[in-house]
Amino acid sequence: MMSGIDMLYVPYRGLAATLTDLIGGRLQVVFGTMPSTIDHVRAGTLRALAVTTAARSDLLPDVPAMGEFLPGYEASQWYGIAAPKNTPPMIVDILNRQINAAVADPKVKARLAELGGTSLVGAPADFGRHIAVETDKWREVVKFSGASAD
Repeated sequence: MMSGIDMLYVPYRGLAATLTDLIGGRLQVVFGTMPSTIDHVRAGTLRALAVTTAARSDLLPDVPAMGEFLPGYEASQWYGIAAPKNTPPMIVDILNRQINAAVADPKVKARLAELGGTSLVGAPADFGRHIAVETDKWREVVKFSGASAD
């Protein structure tokens, strides 16, 4: 959308089959995740053109971030932990403290870094704001693409 490049989206049931077709030459480009592609890049079976995060990855420092040649581009995969809407605030606070402590643990941070990830800690309200921003961003992308649930 930001670049004006017309690409054909080819749906796959999973990244393993997608990477098989990319390595086999049946696809020209894939927007894959770091954990699933890093070993292929290191082995030379795939060539990384860019990372889609806002900055270069420490794991692939010679690979540019897309934002370097397409200003404002950023598409990161992220995960979060949620609780049912009516969970008592005291329980949410306890869970938040424990999860933040686990994610901040040096062993956990090191393992995430090996996979190309980073850990972010914060309050539930921070995560809610992040979800709202991401929802707005991707709503525009879906609208632009013309995709529908049909």
